Amino acid sequence: MIIHRRSRPFQWVVLFLFIWLQGCDRPKEKKQADSTQQPAPTSQTVVQKRAPRTQAEFQKAIEDGQVGTIRGRIFFSGEPPPPQEIRVALNKSVCGSVQTSQSLLVSEKGGIQNAVVSLLKIPDGLPMDASESSLKLDQQQCVFIPHVLIVPAGTEFEVLNSDPVLHNFHAIGKQNKEINITQTRTKRRQLPVQFPEPDIIEVVCDVHSWMKAWIIVTEHPYYALTDEEGQFRLENVPEGSYRIKAWHEELGEQVQEVTVQVNQDVGIDFELSGP
Repeated sequence: MIIHRRSRPFQWVVLFLFIWLQGCDRPKEKKQADSTQQPAPTSQTVVQKRAPRTQAEFQKAIEDGQVGTIRGRIFFSGEPPPPQEIRVALNKSVCGSVQTSQSLLVSEKGGIQNAVVSLLKIPDGLPMDASESSLKLDQQQCVFIPHVLIVPAGTEFEVLNSDPVLHNFHAIGKQNKEINITQTRTKRRQLPVQFPEPDIIEVVCDVHSWMKAWIIVTEHPYYALTDEEGQFRLENVPEGSYRIKAWHEELGEQVQEVTVQVNQDVGIDFELSGP
């Protein structure tokens, strides 16, 4: 009897330990069960389609109609300066007494005229359409018209002198040979010009110091010039992601990213500030 009584507390201790251990194990088992039921997280990141990288890919996308349009505007940031007026001391009967600088033209709504927009890293060899009637640089009343001319590389165009006074066509670039030719009403009035390499060429008349223009020699068709309200448009752009650049003679450059989708217009705006 004595041995029996002493063993009873020991049995209770053993029972308590067994129940306690079972209770500790159950949450772990439940936690493990829960972890097996939850699926591992998956990545749902959408990868943007890359733009074509070769001439063949570009042409196939255009032929298949897998293209869209990029449109937008270029704005001046802040209050634009008033147009600069230049007093004329030579050939006033033709040039007038005052000329207005064409280097920065901003509309009432802030749009920048004569900025150039282009896509970067476009493959070589794409066909470039250029209307012969638009590929002319004229000198009228001592002003170059147009102020900015976009010309495909290797394409011949004409430089005119429509004034009854002496001018000279002085073209200075980085990738093409410098040209400096005198033009009168009778001598070389119609001057055929060609630039073989893509370039940004400054054109001046050394006789009339205020006369300036720019020739943008392009290597692919995706260039556009902003209108009086700063608007531009690039059509037949194959779908994909691109880098797009805005350039202005006074305000410099700005580059952004843009993604083109099939049969859609994508809008993008640039805001340029003064130097």
